[in-house]
Amino acid sequence: MIMSGKKDAVLHHIQRIDIHGTRFYDIIFAHTDTPDQMRRARIGVEDAYPDPCPGDNISVAYVMNVVTGIARR
Repeated sequence: MIMSGKKDAVLHHIQRIDIHGTRFYDIIFAHTDTPDQMRRARIGVEDAYPDPCPGDNISVAYVMNVVTGIARR
C-alpha cells in the first residue's frame, strides 16, 4: 500500500468521460517497476497535465493508496 507519495509509470490508455457535467479521465497505467501489472484509476481532468496520451512517461501521485493525480515526467 502506498500511504502517500509518487511512483513513476507509463500511461497505456486514457479516456475522457463526462458524468453529469463533471469531466474525468479513466486511465490505465503500469508502474515502471512492475510493467506487466496494469492499474486503473479515475481522476478529474484538473488533476492531470494538458493533453495526456498513451505512451507518456508519468508520475502518479497517491494518498492512502488512491490515485490523486498524474504529472508528465
